Amino acid sequence: AQLSTHLGMIMADAILDRPDQNPLKGLEWPAVPGHFGKPWFLPLVGMYYKMLDRFR
Repeated sequence: AQLSTHLGMIMADAILDRPDQNPLKGLEWPAVPGHFGKPWFLPLVGMYYKMLDRFR
């Protein structure tokens, strides 16, 4: 609940054209090391967890 309240305040500030107070804005956000391109592995991960749910 705390994060949704915080993000709601950020969205309200953006709608009302108030100054952006994001301390992380402008910092580089590095990608996951070794991962490039489209996440081809996500369907496999989904099938894995679907199987776990079925057999539990």
